[in-house]
Amino acid sequence: GLKGLPKDKPLFDQLEAYARRQSPDFFDLHALVTVRLWSILEAFVHDICCFLLEKVPSVRQQPGVAKLKAPIIEFLDSDSQEQADHLYELLDSSCSAALKPGAGRFEAVLSLLGYGGPVNKQVSDALFYCSKLRNCITHNDGIVDRQLVKACPWWKGTEGTRVGITAVMSQKHLYAACWYMMEVQRRILPSDFERMDQLVEEQQSYIESIEKGGAPGQFPFA
Repeated sequence: GLKGLPKDKPLFDQLEAYARRQSPDFFDLHALVTVRLWSILEAFVHDICCFLLEKVPSVRQQPGVAKLKAPIIEFLDSDSQEQADHLYELLDSSCSAALKPGAGRFEAVLSLLGYGGPVNKQVSDALFYCSKLRNCITHNDGIVDRQLVKACPWWKGTEGTRVGITAVMSQKHLYAACWYMMEVQRRILPSDFERMDQLVEEQQSYIESIEKGGAPGQFPFA
């Protein structure tokens, strides 16, 4: 712990003050989990979309892809992976995906590729809250603002206080992220995939886990 550190070391006082502020519920740790989960989702959907753009010819014939415009010479000089990545960035920009909250951020691009679909409401809600909390943490230094209070009416905190993410909340975010990644895979896999039933059963188990966590308003806050 901090007791073993020489007190003449730089930043010791700041570290000690920070440690005293930490809740036994490890709000800051769960905040990091939330941010990391969202980054994993973004990377997952990006890689899946790039794979489809590179390997599935029919995807490039989708109207949303066919109408994209890019510098021809630069595009032709790129290898297939670079082309797919460039097309993804153009698609992402064309539908303003980054401005959409929750799963909408990913569904916007997946729909243009022909792989959009419905998202379970509990998963959709959990990912919506995850995206809003993540934005608060990364863009507002974890300080609750009007946008967060408006987006999350069940929020018990007030503007200007530090966001508190509990273990229950981060677990919900994890279960929702797992369900969603499996859902994207399910859409892409052939209908006769031999483990499809097992995949769907596992998805259902994540829904049940989300339900056990209770409603958002039941989350405790500092």
